[in-house]
Formats: sequence, structure tokens, C-alpha cells
Amino acid sequence: MHEFLKEIYNDFCTKHDLPKNEYGSDFLSADDLLYGHMYAEIDSLTQYQQNWLGNYIKLWEQTNGGEDI
Repeated sequence: MHEFLKEIYNDFCTKHDLPKNEYGSDFLSADDLLYGHMYAEIDSLTQYQQNWLGNYIKLWEQTNGGEDI
């Protein structure tokens, strides 16, 4: 399940041209994108992107935060 969620997240970030981490290898976390946006550290996100990221974070947390049980 977690690999599938990661794949969905990477696809979303790619399609929306969202920023990668400082090393340029992975996208910023959904938390960093959403809350960085709120504190003006990230260029503005559309309302759709904010909603999508918020829902993704909730889903990720409901699946044990990416940790295998």
C-alpha cells in the first residue's frame, strides 16, 4: 500500500511541477509542501493542490504513516 501511495504522490508532484528537496532527487514531503506554502516558504499552491495534499496526508497517516506493521 505504501509503495502505491508513494507512486501516486510522485505522479501528482511531477504533473504539478512541485519542488524537489535540496538534493534534487526526491520531492519535498506533502507536509513540507502544504505547510511550507502556508508560511510562504513555497511558491503559492492552488486550492486544489492544497486540498489534495491535505487529503493525501490524512490517508498516509491512516495507513500507519508509511511504517510496516
